[in-house]
Amino acid sequence: MHCARATTAAPRRAPALLALALVAAQPGQASLDIRADRLELDQPAGLARFEGGVVATQDDVELRCARLVARYDAKGEVGEVVAEGDVRVKSRDLAATAGRASFDRAAGVLTLTGDPAVTRGQDHLRGETIRLWPDSGRVVIEQARGRLVVPRIARDTLTKAKGGAP
Repeated sequence: MHCARATTAAPRRAPALLALALVAAQPGQASLDIRADRLELDQPAGLARFEGGVVATQDDVELRCARLVARYDAKGEVGEVVAEGDVRVKSRDLAATAGRASFDRAAGVLTLTGDPAVTRGQDHLRGETIRLWPDSGRVVIEQARGRLVVPRIARDTLTKAKGGAP
């Protein structure tokens, strides 16, 4: 088994929105550990491919998948990261699964496909496609289904909002 250690400057965004953002971060501050059965590094092509039992961890976030491919430019800056094959991400308060996950640095968007699901506490959401923008906390789910636990609104609060008496 090959092991690789990378150093990244991934910000700890709400709630560390999926480890692909961590993998795609630039060199600088926090330690990122990656393990895989095989690593292929093609510097002229700007490609790093991890295959077989891929596990990437940083702080309390862990990503597991069958394959992880990172594409980077001549300066070594990562532009896109794609994880495929039983993608699983977990952190202290968030878990996500998908068949495929990709992070596009230029757009700042993480896209989950292949029966994606995200769980946090009692909230559980699924969809055809889940898109997350880690910098803004925006989430868009196509064909959304699942359960969100929200605070119950008191009946008298609703009545007052409509202008009536409780």
